[in-house]
Amino acid sequence: MADAARHPKITLLTYAQVQKVSGYIGNFQVKVLKQPRYIIAERCTGCGLCTEVCPIEVPNEFEENIAPRKAIYVPHLQAIPLIYTIDLENCIKCYKCVEACGNLHAIDFSQEPEVVELDVGAIIVATGYDLWDPSPITEYGYASSENVITALEFERLIGESGPTAGRCIRPSDGQVPKNIAFIQCVGSRDSRYHEYCSGFCCMYTIKNAIIFKEKYPEADVYIFYIDIRAPSKGYEEFYQRALRMGIQFVQGRPAEIIENPTSKNLVVRAEDRSLGRLVKAEVGMVILAPAAVPRKEAIALGQALTICNSADGFYKEYHPKLKPVDTPTEGIFLAGAAQGPKDIPASVAQGSAAAARAGRIIAADTWEIEPTVAYIWPDRCKGCGLCVDKCPYGAIIGERGQIARIIPAKCHGCGCCAAECPFDAITQIHFTDAQILAEMHALLAERPEEKILVMMCHWCSYAGADTAGVSHLEYPPSSRGIRVMCSARMDHDFIYEAFRMGAGMVLVSGCHPQDCHYISGQQYAAERFRKVPAALKKMSISPERFRVEWISACEGAKYARVITEMDETLHALGVERIKEENERARPKLEKRLRRWSEIPEVAEVLAMG
Repeated sequence: MADAARHPKITLLTYAQVQKVSGYIGNFQVKVLKQPRYIIAERCTGCGLCTEVCPIEVPNEFEENIAPRKAIYVPHLQAIPLIYTIDLENCIKCYKCVEACGNLHAIDFSQEPEVVELDVGAIIVATGYDLWDPSPITEYGYASSENVITALEFERLIGESGPTAGRCIRPSDGQVPKNIAFIQCVGSRDSRYHEYCSGFCCMYTIKNAIIFKEKYPEADVYIFYIDIRAPSKGYEEFYQRALRMGIQFVQGRPAEIIENPTSKNLVVRAEDRSLGRLVKAEVGMVILAPAAVPRKEAIALGQALTICNSADGFYKEYHPKLKPVDTPTEGIFLAGAAQGPKDIPASVAQGSAAAARAGRIIAADTWEIEPTVAYIWPDRCKGCGLCVDKCPYGAIIGERGQIARIIPAKCHGCGCCAAECPFDAITQIHFTDAQILAEMHALLAERPEEKILVMMCHWCSYAGADTAGVSHLEYPPSSRGIRVMCSARMDHDFIYEAFRMGAGMVLVSGCHPQDCHYISGQQYAAERFRKVPAALKKMSISPERFRVEWISACEGAKYARVITEMDETLHALGVERIKEENERARPKLEKRLRRWSEIPEVAEVLAMG
């Protein structure tokens, strides 16, 4: 960090928050709010005389509230930059700090928040993680027992630079505990709270246990765990070292912790699955390893950056294997635990990868993008603003009543705007309405009532169908597929046109909600398709002839099963009934679709059909 602070081409903006991000790859505009320190940074030498005379003490956040800090402070003595900050909420304005500062005159109570605007070519998000508050697990007593603490609180207690200079003491009486217990997976791998594994808890718990055991060899140390996960280089050896030191590993999640009201000792009750019996251990202190969770600002910052969050709240990468540090928004990258829980080596590796990816952009004068961007016909746009609201990337700009405009460099080609536009004023290059309809007409040219028209998204369901093929999974040959980039591009009018053309059944498919490559594309598609069965029923078309399925790239078996089930339904309904329903619905379908003749190039396709 000190090297970064001294680097001539690196500027640190500390005590600041990102407020707004606009622009696109290579041309981002970032608005940053710098909070006032009430200290003139250029004059502060970090001598600490001001904090010595400050009479106010409040809990120290860096020390996990175990020790106090003053109302004028630095988080810790190795902070970069080493510039003090006045906590104005707790400051009583006695001005003793001003007197102690003397001729430096570094204190300025008149400072105001400052907005800094930056022009940058790429952005790396490295916001880290928070530790979950284990208070909701009442059986562990974190909120009620003084001697139940979190792993980070324990780290500060045994740290040589911590508030007790490395002496591990119990919060209840200040005595060194004769034995301690660590509990793993507190809030993680738990369907009640967080289903995912936090990844690095096993290793830091073993580290803390070893440090404690080295300091106090006579103490008994227990680690209650579900599974020990030590997959990286040297980790298994570290685990074996702990075993050799006599640290006792108990395979079982504790059911409860009971506090002795007199001694404040804690009785941990659990089932040892490896021994198949109930165990209990009376210890002086319990250390919980809580789940790693996204920072509380993750959602708001993600919205400002137009990057999406996974179901667990961490930022979603573009592709977990092929582009693990990229986001769906080009030019924005992820590093470290912002993308998901990970240890220090993995965070360093991902940080280096993100820097390399960002460097490619900074070094380039121009940048190629995918050609499948949206396009607005100005003469058809009514300025309703719906497309502006629907675009997941903020690629469409325009005030209500004015013709909307697309920024091609920000458009990712999901096609949602084209499907949502009520005036058919938007199309998508290479996936125009005319091109999709031409495919549909070709696929349904012969015996359409015997066919299942399948609309698939490029990233998941199309790949799922491909997986079914390369896996040699058998399913009926009645399906005919049309690929688009995202299910958001699938206009419900395509479904109605398929039935007008005589299709036996229609399947629309795409990514699962958490897998959408276009942030909210799947959500818009799901909402759109939810209304289709009722509309078909009003047209006398059996609702079971239409189906929506979310199929991932690896779910070839599911694709084969869905097509098989639909083919069985197709045969159960029978060709004659399908023809009869189609003929009965045709006038209503044609009435609904008559506006299509006004869309460029669509009239020619309809004439050919």
